[in-house]
Amino acid sequence: MIKQRKTGEILAVLISIFLGFSALITSHIWSITNPATANYVLLKIGSWLPGWWGIGTYAGKEMIGLIFWIVSWIVLHFILKNIQISLKKWLAVFMFSIFTLLIITWPPIYHAIWGWLPTKP
Repeated sequence: MIKQRKTGEILAVLISIFLGFSALITSHIWSITNPATANYVLLKIGSWLPGWWGIGTYAGKEMIGLIFWIVSWIVLHFILKNIQISLKKWLAVFMFSIFTLLIITWPPIYHAIWGWLPTKP
C-alpha cells in the first residue's frame, strides 16, 4: 500500500522554492543598487564553488538562493508535515508569487521602482 503524503509537505516545498527564489532576486537587486559592497560579499560567498570565476558574483547569488531554499525547506517540512490543507488555493498563490518575482526582475520594472527612469538626451 502506498503512503499518501500530507499536503503540508507539498506546501513546505512551494514556500521554500518561493523563499529561495526571493533570496536570489534580492541578492541580485542588492548587487545592482550597491555594487561596491554587494559584489565583494557575493564574490566571497561564491568563491568556494568550482568554476566560480567564470560566473563571478552570480556564484554568490546562487549560494544565497540555495541556502535559503534548503534551510527553509527543512524547517517548513518539520513545521507543516502533519497538516492537511487544500492545495488549490496555495498553488494559485505560489504561481502568482513566482510570476510577481519574475516581473520585478525585469529591468524596466526595477528601474522604475528605484527611480532610475531614463533621461531624455
